[in-house]
Amino acid sequence: MLPILNPYRGPQADSYDYIVAGGGAAGCVIAAGLARDGRYSVLLIEAGRRDINPWIHITGTFFKALATRDANIVVSQPEPGLLGRSMPVPQGTVLGGGSSVNAMCYVRGQRQDFDDWHLGGATGWSYADVLPAFKAQEANMRLGEPYHGTDGPLVVADQEYRHVANRAFVEAAVAAGIARNSDFNGEKQEGAGFHQLTSHRGRRISAATAFLAPEAHRETLSVSFETRVERVGFERRRAVTVETRDRSGTPRTFLARKEIILTAGAFNTPKIMMLSGLGPAEHLRRHGIDTLVNLPGVGANYQDHFQTLVAIELKRPIGLHGEDRGFRAVRHGLEYLLLRRGLLTSNIIEAAAFVDSDGSGRPDLQFSVAAMVQAEPGKGIRPIHGLTVNPWVLRPHSRGRVSLQSSKPQDRIRLEANALADDRDVETLRRGVQIARRIMSQSAVADIAKIELIPGPGVSDSASSNEINEIIRRNGRTVFHPSCTCRMGSDNDSVVDSRLRVRGVEGLRIADASVMPTVTSGNTSAPTMMIAGRCVAFILAEA
Repeated sequence: MLPILNPYRGPQADSYDYIVAGGGAAGCVIAAGLARDGRYSVLLIEAGRRDINPWIHITGTFFKALATRDANIVVSQPEPGLLGRSMPVPQGTVLGGGSSVNAMCYVRGQRQDFDDWHLGGATGWSYADVLPAFKAQEANMRLGEPYHGTDGPLVVADQEYRHVANRAFVEAAVAAGIARNSDFNGEKQEGAGFHQLTSHRGRRISAATAFLAPEAHRETLSVSFETRVERVGFERRRAVTVETRDRSGTPRTFLARKEIILTAGAFNTPKIMMLSGLGPAEHLRRHGIDTLVNLPGVGANYQDHFQTLVAIELKRPIGLHGEDRGFRAVRHGLEYLLLRRGLLTSNIIEAAAFVDSDGSGRPDLQFSVAAMVQAEPGKGIRPIHGLTVNPWVLRPHSRGRVSLQSSKPQDRIRLEANALADDRDVETLRRGVQIARRIMSQSAVADIAKIELIPGPGVSDSASSNEINEIIRRNGRTVFHPSCTCRMGSDNDSVVDSRLRVRGVEGLRIADASVMPTVTSGNTSAPTMMIAGRCVAFILAEA
């Protein structure tokens, strides 16, 4: 636990200038930015606790944090595209949100992602518009202009530890014809290499530690932990109150003198909106909720990155199996504590490749790599030494929906992810399996491989193979990037405008991954923090 995480105060009054509902990556950025301005009082409300869990702050133990109370699992309805399986989607429920429990990969997305947002109606969100915001937040330890910042609060650094199996993957990818790339956020994303991380010397740099903690001393900032936001209250059509309930069930209402900003994520932001009377009118009526503004786009357009896997068993015991137990775990712990180096400084998913598999001129696949063998979804890790390569669809065609189960705030949302509902996503993953196999057939990996476990040596990955499509669907799973459920745009179905203001009301904005018109081509933590940073700029400019 970092000492600077302790001094947050509880709410000192019932009214604030700005209330930020959700203490995840976006909420920490916004609350810190508004408090730093110094003119306004700010309340940040977080449903989880402080980030006191030690597994959060050690780079190599993030997966242990996912198994604690600091992560909540949203389970989808049975998914036809996944052969009737329900799909679990873990979400951070702790200060810092996903930035406190994710794998720390710093990936902004592609230039064209943002240019497409702009052309699609999110005016002012082109790559030229968002690049300065990315750079302003970044303190890159190796890279600089023209694509990177060096003076921001968010440390971004190279990995010091690189596992032998991850190094083998990169060399094999290059041998297979994929260009080597040392910067996935620079001139081009395409290529194979190692992620830069929001981690430095084995310590996670979350939005809570990078942005919020340095402002904790300010009298203008208050944080309420373990407090669930239930509804936004309105006077006529102006958002004025936030109704909450703490862990003991005690209700409390806070007044916002200026604005309320929802930053509760792609699941809970649309939930709060609908419980507040903002959403599809027919759906709200069905649950006995009076409609304040009919916004059909609330909860619609759900997107996530979906992946399958290709896995091999290794000839020698050089994978990660057993490294978290017994003498090996003690050795890694001492190496980390005494020297701040070794396996615990690794984010495990060290290597990656971005590949254009359809000739579109931009990568449509990302490959993640880990020196272990994942079992079928929900069954953990196989007890063998192996290597898994996960191809995932960067720009999925499948669309889902988040809706209410009831009008009770304590009830979970209903998620219909529609994972792999569009056959084009399955075709992209099939090409991903082909490419992964081609990479793993190169000597750098082939020389350490014993046998292919998934899909299996007898399984064809040809376009005519129904068996490979079934295996893809059976092993398909989320990459934990839910987004796009309160889409930004200029058309009637968009939920927020280009300055993140909710349509049809005043005094309410949304600034998290839910406002993405389409999910970015890569991990979503960095673009979520960028969105939040621009939200601060919009608010202060208007104030």
